Amino acid sequence: MSLNKVVEDILRRGEEKKQEIIRLGEKERDEQLLQADKRIEENRRKSEKKAETAVIQMEQQELSSAELESKKTHLAAQRKVMEDLRSQSLEELASYPSDKRKKIYSKLIAKAKKELGDCYVYSNKADKSMLQLPSGMTNGGVIDCAGGLIFESKDRSVRLDYRFESVLNDVWNGQMREIYTKLFG
Repeated sequence: MSLNKVVEDILRRGEEKKQEIIRLGEKERDEQLLQADKRIEENRRKSEKKAETAVIQMEQQELSSAELESKKTHLAAQRKVMEDLRSQSLEELASYPSDKRKKIYSKLIAKAKKELGDCYVYSNKADKSMLQLPSGMTNGGVIDCAGGLIFESKDRSVRLDYRFESVLNDVWNGQMREIYTKLFG
């Protein structure tokens, strides 16, 4: 499954999750507005002797407060969906089967060999045994990551970071607006 398919699948699941969260947010907003209306009515009864402008002012304050609270809740729900989507993406990448990882790593090794030549290769502990390094590439050790590889030139002046976390970060940051628009637009 290519990264685009993974992203599309995750976006679809994110869309479903978003719809659920939006429904819950709308229900909470409605309840907050209902509570605000009840508070407004109670204030109106208590202040019948006061001027009508004071009642209008209180209504506006209560509704504004409820709308602000609703917006905060909605934004928090959106932020949660985005965070969950990002975590799900990384978990899905990290759970790729070993044959798929081998193919990915083979391509990354070939690419790094062209760019760096002889170099050190770092991977997580679980992936270390599946690496088939060509001559000139040396296992540099184990790194703490969900998957992927880091390549470092022999003189240690250049590093290529292809950890799943880094690749996801690049895609995420480059397409954050598009992802957000697809989910919430």
